[in-house]
Amino acid sequence: MLNKNQIHQINFLDNDSISIDENGQIFINEATQAKLSIISNKSFNNSYFNLFILPTEQCNFRCTYCYEDFSLGRMKPETILGIKEFIKRRCLDLKYLQISWFGGEPLITKDIVLEISEYVMSLVKSHTKLYYMGDVTTNGYFLDYKTAVALADVGVRRYQISLDGPRNVHDKSRIRADGSSTFDRIWTNLLAIRDSLLPVSILLRIHFSVDTLELLDPLLDDIKKEFLHDSRFAVFFKAIERLGGVNEASIKVFPEAEKEKAIKSLQNKLFGEKVDSSANKTLTDNPICYASRPNSLIIRANGDVGKCTVALYDERNKIATLQSDGTLKLIPGRLAPWLRGIEELDPAALACPLVGLPSKMNTVSSL
Repeated sequence: MLNKNQIHQINFLDNDSISIDENGQIFINEATQAKLSIISNKSFNNSYFNLFILPTEQCNFRCTYCYEDFSLGRMKPETILGIKEFIKRRCLDLKYLQISWFGGEPLITKDIVLEISEYVMSLVKSHTKLYYMGDVTTNGYFLDYKTAVALADVGVRRYQISLDGPRNVHDKSRIRADGSSTFDRIWTNLLAIRDSLLPVSILLRIHFSVDTLELLDPLLDDIKKEFLHDSRFAVFFKAIERLGGVNEASIKVFPEAEKEKAIKSLQNKLFGEKVDSSANKTLTDNPICYASRPNSLIIRANGDVGKCTVALYDERNKIATLQSDGTLKLIPGRLAPWLRGIEELDPAALACPLVGLPSKMNTVSSL
């Protein structure tokens, strides 16, 4: 952290107690720093940075509950250049860099993922104290063995892949854009990775709804048989939610109490007496959302900079625009509401700052 005199030399674009500058550096005033000792230092430390990158917002799937509108395509070269320069600037004082690939389906633009990741690896070689980890949220359709090898070679070794049930259930909701099935291709890719020696970790995100909860048993049996013996695989159960999209009104949402009961039931079916296994991931593993952290940003395919991968089309989520020289053109007043959980030590806002986000931001100007 900078001292008080150094902070006063920064040309802040707003008067927040927690802020960032054009290089993504965090600045916290003394009064706020004194309150933050009870929160993980990783959440507001300049030596740690998590960057979400959306190289495209197109997708080869049309999942029935998806909230995205696929209006943005492939990231342009000037945005790719800006990302490289931004990472180069941030690497000067980093000890830990996590780059998370999102979309759309990021592996549609595998070449962009590889290009930026190769550049990051070159920076890691010259910053010997920097630890780097890359991860991808992917539908798994393009994650064949050859692709997994290429990604592992450039430090991308963690994956989150969603399944909605056994083949007959999954293929009704996770559908290709051309209407064809997806389960068999994903499962084949997962088995190929399992049969390899690749140093990867895969989180299987198992979706369920009111209609499918009782239909998941065959998938759970197959996961138990094929993957649970491999420490590289873990499982997370997630109820389908209404997050937007054309089919939002038709989604049947679990009441909170019933949802938690359903998750426990699924965990017991899959893990049995080993329900405390490290392969059983739960929401409580991450009590502070990435969007609540000042050292976490997303860069969309068009260069918009935001905080949340769900609120992509919410104007409040645009806090800056990435410039080709790697600097951020910040929008005054847009960042502070996302960080109110840390500033106010509010558990609800820390868990999801989008819930309760002020409907009107106190902006001085917009881009």
